[in-house]
Amino acid sequence: MVLSKKAGRLIVIYSLAAVLVMGVFVWRARRESAALSRSLAIGYDHAFTELATAVGELDATLQKARCAASPAMVSTVCAQGYAHCAAAGQAIASLPRSDLELEHTAAFLTKAGDYLFYLSRSAAGGGTLTEEEREALGTLSESAARVSGALSDLAARLIAGQVSTGELERAESDIAGAEDALVDTGFAGSFKTLEDELPELPALIYDGPFSAHIEQAEPRLLRGLAEVGQDAAAEAAAEFLDVPAASLTFRHVREKPVAVFVFTCQSGNEVQTVEVSRIGGKIVYFGTARESGEGQMTAEQALTRAEAFLEEHGFESMAPTYHQAEAGELTASFAYEQDGVICYPDLVKVTVALDTGKVVGLEAGGYIMCHQPRALGGISFDTEAAVSTLSPWLTVRSHRPALIPTEGKNEVLCEEYLCETPEGKHALVYLNAETGREEQILLLLESESGTLTI
Repeated sequence: MVLSKKAGRLIVIYSLAAVLVMGVFVWRARRESAALSRSLAIGYDHAFTELATAVGELDATLQKARCAASPAMVSTVCAQGYAHCAAAGQAIASLPRSDLELEHTAAFLTKAGDYLFYLSRSAAGGGTLTEEEREALGTLSESAARVSGALSDLAARLIAGQVSTGELERAESDIAGAEDALVDTGFAGSFKTLEDELPELPALIYDGPFSAHIEQAEPRLLRGLAEVGQDAAAEAAAEFLDVPAASLTFRHVREKPVAVFVFTCQSGNEVQTVEVSRIGGKIVYFGTARESGEGQMTAEQALTRAEAFLEEHGFESMAPTYHQAEAGELTASFAYEQDGVICYPDLVKVTVALDTGKVVGLEAGGYIMCHQPRALGGISFDTEAAVSTLSPWLTVRSHRPALIPTEGKNEVLCEEYLCETPEGKHALVYLNAETGREEQILLLLESESGTLTI
């Protein structure tokens, strides 16, 4: 087919118009991209400035804390230091994300912040700083000063236009492939130098999640027990599942938090996983990968099945606490009970399939880490009279003695008060058995599927 001259001219005109429109779109896209890049750079610059300022203020606050004497001043200054750590951590989170991250600096800020929070809380209860705590604050101050100095130098170069935070996104591959740890990659290279030269944190011993004693903790239930080999562990797993040992597949050994042998067992469409402790051959974990059907059992029936399962496997004196039903399964928490005291550290979770009534999960790590005979003592105050010391906003419905875990994996005996708010919601308030002071408050999230605590 032969095109007319008019049709040919139209095709040329339309083609040129299409090219022109495409060029406009490309120009606008590049312009918007450049504007976005400038906006991001400004945000990164602000975040970095905030980081440098917060770390500098942290150093000063740590020094002030060492000088404080009264509990009120210690609590105030340490709370300020905690706020500086939080601000610095938020600033780091706002910087470009890549493999090039201030990992050690962020860890330092997290641990320092938690330690300061612990000291602030301790001082609020009337405690004073020990010599060891003042020394720890001094070591943290030295680290903060070094980080602050490096950040201040970078901030000055940033203001002078010598470096740009935008380099953080571009320098990842350069630094990752560089053999020289101090390779000159501008702003990003300075970050890597800061990370490499950050001193080791002191071994902080306190009642908090980053205390050095937690990493050294040994499972209390396994003390004095002999180590077992892979074959003996397989026999224990097979006995627990009621299957031949030959049907198990060994997967690997996991060292933390409890050293275990990990086995799996294929049974139809289900895959069961069992973890057996290397010391003592105890079942630490059991789980089932399966497709859940429509639930037939009630929550009460599932709880009864879970209690029977624990008794069958040697978990004695376990009291149900809270449960939650989800996706055709009910998971119930049980805590050990000794002499009328509920011991929350000794926690076991059991999961029951609501369609079959079978137990499909067991988590006993908390129980294995914490369970031991205890001399619990008693409550040193009138538990009925202590109701008047609670918030007038709460109405006490019941109370009982309870042993609760602290953030540092220690334990404290308390009186547990189940309270109700004017809106009909519930909370648990724990008063320290020795001092009568509020030790902890938990909120109960209650729904048709069960109860959780936060």
